[in-house]
Amino acid sequence: MNYIDTNVIISFLNSKDVNHARALKTFKNIGEMVTSPIAVLELKSVLSRTTSLGEDEIEAFVDYLPEIDVEVPEVEMGRILSNAIEIAGKIKMKTLDLLHLSASMILEAEDFVTFDREFAEKEIEIANLGMRIKSG
Repeated sequence: MNYIDTNVIISFLNSKDVNHARALKTFKNIGEMVTSPIAVLELKSVLSRTTSLGEDEIEAFVDYLPEIDVEVPEVEMGRILSNAIEIAGKIKMKTLDLLHLSASMILEAEDFVTFDREFAEKEIEIANLGMRIKSG
């Protein structure tokens, strides 16, 4: 299973994004995809700050995730936070990145798909936690 980072979702949805073609290729060549409620929050935050879309239009993007085969299973936030706290000293990443990584571990994803270079820079440390980084 593949955990899809928010930046890959945004690149897929935005045809003007610099990584749009890369995201299209990623979505075409990948198997089962999941993300977390954290990505939903981040997606809504980014779209509300960087576009003139209204709330209903932003919600439509979120509702579109299952249509592009990205599932958003329920995950207990307490578990995500506890796990993120546990791995914070080992991985040394930004809080939001740790939360995504934690959620992907709890969802038992094998691969973390992202366009974020910071994840690639921490590839070895993340591999020690049992997760592979794919840069799309």
